[in-house]
Amino acid sequence: MRAEWLQRQGSDDLILFFAGWAVGLDPIRHLQGAADVLALSDYRDEILPEALWAPYHRRIVVAYSMGVAVAARHLPRLRADRAVAICGAPDPRRVIGPAMYDGTIAGLSPRSLAQFARRAGSPVPPEADLAALGAELQALASRPAAPAPAFARLLAAREDRIFPPAALESAWPGARIDWLDGGHSPFGRWQDWQEITG
Repeated sequence: MRAEWLQRQGSDDLILFFAGWAVGLDPIRHLQGAADVLALSDYRDEILPEALWAPYHRRIVVAYSMGVAVAARHLPRLRADRAVAICGAPDPRRVIGPAMYDGTIAGLSPRSLAQFARRAGSPVPPEADLAALGAELQALASRPAAPAPAFARLLAAREDRIFPPAALESAWPGARIDWLDGGHSPFGRWQDWQEITG
């Protein structure tokens, strides 16, 4: 797992952001707030850098897209004070659809990645590594679905073209979902992390 500090000012509070697949961190770099922010990505392995997050007095998890399943598997260990899931599910392959998910791996190319970026509403970073991205999807599919996680807030998008809204809703039975207008990448509507974490 890759860890990147987006903000590190010596705060007692930490936001652990579990990123989505392929689109990088540019969609969230504009977000402001008092907490330190550590972004996690590249889930070919799920080794959490404990030395980076353990010292914090208060930990808030914000998980997006494919990062929701990863975060869900680790929430008990993280002992987060609050956790928010955005446009994702504990079993992403089932929600996206096995045929679509597996087809993405099999047909991964610069063209298909650009198509994914259009559907996700976020540009793919120019340094994107196709082999690594394919291996990441395979690794995520090989892991068990996360148990019913304790997310305090669930956000989903009505026009999401990656996680179909009806399938996403069925992934959170009995849970309250805050529905947002727009597509898979909702971060442009927010300026501060507090707007997300509540």
